[in-house]
Amino acid sequence: MTRTQALRSSEDRLHQAQGAPSLLRVENLSVRFDGSPDDVNVVDHVSFSVEKGKTLCIVGESGCGKSVTALALMGLLPTPPARIVAGRALFAGQDLLALPERQRADMRGNQTAMIFQEPMTSLNPVFTVGDQITEGILRHRAISKAAATERALEMLRRVRIPAPEKRMRAYPHELSGGMRQRVMIAMALANEPQLLIADEPTTALDVTIQAQIIALIRQLQAESGMAMILITHDLGVVAEVADEVVVMYAGRVVERGAVDDIFADPQHPYTIGLMGSVPSLGRRQGALTTIPGTVPPAELMPRGCRFSPRCPFADQRCVSDPPPLVEIAPAHDARCWYAPLELHREVLR
Repeated sequence: MTRTQALRSSEDRLHQAQGAPSLLRVENLSVRFDGSPDDVNVVDHVSFSVEKGKTLCIVGESGCGKSVTALALMGLLPTPPARIVAGRALFAGQDLLALPERQRADMRGNQTAMIFQEPMTSLNPVFTVGDQITEGILRHRAISKAAATERALEMLRRVRIPAPEKRMRAYPHELSGGMRQRVMIAMALANEPQLLIADEPTTALDVTIQAQIIALIRQLQAESGMAMILITHDLGVVAEVADEVVVMYAGRVVERGAVDDIFADPQHPYTIGLMGSVPSLGRRQGALTTIPGTVPPAELMPRGCRFSPRCPFADQRCVSDPPPLVEIAPAHDARCWYAPLELHREVLR
């Protein structure tokens, strides 16, 4: 029996899992853009799940499909040019991808919410902070404007914005980047969503403010019990906040598992490269690792393993045949012909 036959396809295992019920279960999500080759998906059969109160981190370089995945789940992809060509996203038993737009709009900002990368482009420059938070509350709650205003003020206090009464009357350009991001968090959590998607929420902020924002999100998550999908390229943040990790490359999941397993025993060359490129405060043995090349565009997507042009271990099979995502250890999956790597030490030296 071959190794591939011996190891079950992890996609099959995902469907058959009988563990704790997931708040969100994404099954074989595939997205294609108009103008791309007919057989190339920019998000290709992506599957993962997240439980209530847990944090799933999606990791990868720019262009790996992380944000497209998040926007597809939120129903915010522009159609055209984007098209969801396959998959399901079961949220509390409902398939998000099959819901009418009106029903999706009722869920956005209420049961599901999203924090975007750059708050300056996400906040409306001609409305005050208070008006923008209040609008979202009134959209989903049958309360008076006075009660919604009080709720907005309460949220600004919760995200530790100083002088919240004054900030309610401020416009976005009058706030710092860190304050604007806190406003975005207040807007996202105002209606107590069950699921929060945070797409690179600290990218535009300096290191000190980044730490404050991550700590704030974690505290608010602990208080509310919501599930969170955090999209990031910062492995330091992943190590600090994640329960589960999904590593994406060129639209495909190349590795996924519990955060401790991923960091202790990475099983895909791309994951290993990402970890080797992280600087350390302590004394380091050897130079930082670099991954040559860039993520390929859709029109140049490799036929086999999409990482093969950049992989130091790629052989002809990697170039010609796409590897399946398989279970290499309990709840730890990798998409590599050489996984588990421990069985191929002589080849990977």
